[in-house]
Amino acid sequence: MKYLKYIVFVLAGLVIFTSCDDFIGDNIDPNRPIDVSVDLLMPPVLFYGALENYDHSEYGMYLSQCLTTGGRSQTGARAYQSGWEFLGMNRHPMWRRHFFDVGSNVNTILRYLEDGGNENYEAVARTMRLLSNQQTTDAFGDMPRSTAYTENPIYDTQEDIYKWMLEEADALIELYDSPEVIKETNMVMDQGIDRIYAGDMTKWKQFVYGIKARILLRQLPNQNTDAATIQKIIETAELALNGWADPNYKFDGGSAVEQNCFWGRTNRGVNGWESRTNNLLSAIPTKYFMEDVLAYDPAAETAKDPRLPFLMKARGDEKGAGVDTTYRYLESNSGMPATHQSAWYPLLYDKVLTTDTSAICLLTRAELNFIIAEAAYWGGDKAKAVEQMKEGIRYHMNRLGVPAEEIEAYLINPDVVPGSANVTLADVMREKYIAMYLQPEQWTDLRRYGYSNDENNIQYNGEVVYHGLRRPHNLYEA
Repeated sequence: MKYLKYIVFVLAGLVIFTSCDDFIGDNIDPNRPIDVSVDLLMPPVLFYGALENYDHSEYGMYLSQCLTTGGRSQTGARAYQSGWEFLGMNRHPMWRRHFFDVGSNVNTILRYLEDGGNENYEAVARTMRLLSNQQTTDAFGDMPRSTAYTENPIYDTQEDIYKWMLEEADALIELYDSPEVIKETNMVMDQGIDRIYAGDMTKWKQFVYGIKARILLRQLPNQNTDAATIQKIIETAELALNGWADPNYKFDGGSAVEQNCFWGRTNRGVNGWESRTNNLLSAIPTKYFMEDVLAYDPAAETAKDPRLPFLMKARGDEKGAGVDTTYRYLESNSGMPATHQSAWYPLLYDKVLTTDTSAICLLTRAELNFIIAEAAYWGGDKAKAVEQMKEGIRYHMNRLGVPAEEIEAYLINPDVVPGSANVTLADVMREKYIAMYLQPEQWTDLRRYGYSNDENNIQYNGEVVYHGLRRPHNLYEA
């Protein structure tokens, strides 16, 4: 595939030993590339940015108790899928993705552009750096930023990182508004280079607004719930929605690993140990996801949410029973019965999100709708909260291919989508949980609300947020 030629590794530097000039000179490969142009550097930044999004999502799907496995092991290379015992894990791909694959290449692009020109490349590179910082600090907290690429890096506080990210978002919006970004002398950024927006700077600007809205939302519910903060969140998300197009990194499918969506069946790890395969053939939906979120009734074998068959396919046991109707699932980390096989549990490869040619979406329109809905709820505007919640549901269902009549029937069902008089924070966040399936924000939201559930009785605004959520079985305790 033509874009593969752009996937290159960039040397961070060349150490010169003056006492060994002749030796080094005799052993340098004259055909080895020393410098590459920015149009060759941009595709790796975008590719690894999409892979970083997947890495965070793949972790989060288990840590948010949406998926589990059939085992009970507390240790291993994928502790986040089982007992959450991370002491035995020595590699988290997101760390490398941020500092090396995205960060180093972005730094090289910006270094090449120090003398000015090609501001379109600068803007996109900095946007991906902003997104990478946001996802990485959300997962790991304090981390090196201001001195990350120096001899003696130190950890910046997450508070300082968030302050910088908001300043950078505003600076980027100003840059995208400048005439330099779209001047005719800039190097072209077409679909072969930019597999997200094909060089459309207007769409990239809206994406920055979306990232900024996500960052601002972090203030809810634990830092600021004042009217000014809430209004700023809503205004920023609405600016993003004005002309919004989902930032989808597009895959063509094929024989090479890099050609296929990371959520697809051809899910070999990128560069071996540096990445995680999706393992969806052995993943199992949790009881919480099935019964408390999707409202599946095991006795009637029906769900109130029409998205269920679009997210997974029921499979039968050794007798072939219940192939099309029975959805099996497990309590998180409980382990499946000894007589069961993982092949009896739902098939999680669907027709939209998990094919080899599916796109990795860096931030969906539905997320923006739910950002507004959540902020409006905290601001006391329940009518707006319900309106935006419905828009988020409608968009997500349309993306999955749910028939229009099923969508509208769901939206008018007061048992799942109450009106403004009865809507709760739990209603909003349950619907966002579904819409964030295979997205990093699913786990981020649970952490913002302290895993609020009926057992720990952690409440916000006098409400339990995630009804039915419980402490996982066999959870590691030091």
